[in-house]
Amino acid sequence: MGTKKRYSMRMLSLRVAVAVIVVVGCAGAAYVLWSGAVQQETVHSKVLTEARTLNKEMQAAWDYIDEAQTAINTDKDGTYDFKNVYCAVAGKGIARRFTQNADGYVIRYVRENPRTGSDAPDDFEQRALNHFTVGGSTEYYEMAEMDGQPVFRYSSVLLVRNNCLDCHGAPAGEKDVTGFIKEGMEIGDVAGAVSMVIPVKSYVKGAGEEQTRSLVFFVGLALVVAVVLSLLLRRWVAAPLEQANRQLASENEEQSNFLAIMSHELRTPLSSIIAFTDIWDKSDREKDPEEERLVGKIRDNSHTLLNMVNNTIDVARLEAGRLEVTLDEVDLVDVMGAAMAVAEPLAMKKGVTLTKSVDSAIPVMHSDGEALRKILVNLATNAVKFTDEGGTVTVSARMAERGGAVELEVADTGAGIAPEDRERIFEKFSQAKATAGSGAVGAGGRYDKAGKAPGSGLGLYLVKSLTERLGGKVRLRSTVGKGSVFTVTVPVESTEASTDEEDGIRG
Repeated sequence: MGTKKRYSMRMLSLRVAVAVIVVVGCAGAAYVLWSGAVQQETVHSKVLTEARTLNKEMQAAWDYIDEAQTAINTDKDGTYDFKNVYCAVAGKGIARRFTQNADGYVIRYVRENPRTGSDAPDDFEQRALNHFTVGGSTEYYEMAEMDGQPVFRYSSVLLVRNNCLDCHGAPAGEKDVTGFIKEGMEIGDVAGAVSMVIPVKSYVKGAGEEQTRSLVFFVGLALVVAVVLSLLLRRWVAAPLEQANRQLASENEEQSNFLAIMSHELRTPLSSIIAFTDIWDKSDREKDPEEERLVGKIRDNSHTLLNMVNNTIDVARLEAGRLEVTLDEVDLVDVMGAAMAVAEPLAMKKGVTLTKSVDSAIPVMHSDGEALRKILVNLATNAVKFTDEGGTVTVSARMAERGGAVELEVADTGAGIAPEDRERIFEKFSQAKATAGSGAVGAGGRYDKAGKAPGSGLGLYLVKSLTERLGGKVRLRSTVGKGSVFTVTVPVESTEASTDEEDGIRG
């Protein structure tokens, strides 16, 4: 028993540990997914902020050159002298120098109808120009890959302003001061776009390192929680359970001893009383009729009490896990004979016709013969007890239609059982209600003509429990006023799993 308890505690600890590991694993996986999404969003937000900052710096340089055009192209004496320095040239020069000095960064200016080959857009830049032309936001960006490295592509629109008209305004087709053909644009038209390529490798690496640190912290915290939880479970759950198990084992031992005492102190005297009545009945001396009646009542009531004591002890042993179910080879003819030896004297005394039959096709069963005998005894004696004089009780055994199982059937011609009582009568200490004017209400919970219940209400509970222990089931068909039929179906080859010591059945 101690080994079994320790094994149970180890199993409990193992199951708790597995549960904690599974929970921590699932939480860790969820955290990785969640933090990955958060880190990706963080990288996107940081690189977008950098792109917007660079765009503002490039736009500031562009605006400065644009505003300084007059000063640049006017000599000290006020003579206009174009120096070939204007916003586009300055912007492209700054972008080129920045691109050369910044590893992985690219800044360039593109337009729909490029004046030079360097202004021609690639696929991303063309999508950006189309987006700006249709209208909407003034920026366009996406994550991409260049030369096998992750990058962030960003583009910002360049709109035609007043100072742009000298080179790009009307009349279309005329050469501007730089020698290029004017496009005839108007203020607010899309002149082009600034395009940037920003490497994100450093951002991704930083995010990965941050995620790793967070994951290590999370796993460490989870392990600490798991250890603390295990210690608390051991102290507040496992230890009290061990104490409770020790107490239950002590109580079971006391109950087992009590049942042994009950078996000896009650059944032995009752058996002796029955034996003395049998000796008296077989004696040759002349017997007074009143004396015979009284002794007969002693014998009958002793049999009834012995049966009640047996059922009570069996139920107590069953619920205490001490009623063994021993599987062995069983000849159902012998079991039926032993059960009828108990029921036939009751039937003869009441004037009830009791018949029995066993199908010759039933093979030798692998079951518990004593359990089958108790099932038949309880069903048959109940049926006889609650069937009026002149009635019939039939006990039969046959192979089930689907094979592999045997059907034990006990049918009586009693008053039947009301529908509302058919489930309840299988409960412990349950009694069906008496039907007005009937001498029998139904087996296991029926009343005699005086309206008294002669049984303890344990017979059918024991029948159902034993049947289920053998892997079978009980069915009831009953018609009020016509009788009842109890059918017990048990397998030919029982495999009563609850005999395993771990389930505490054998004790």
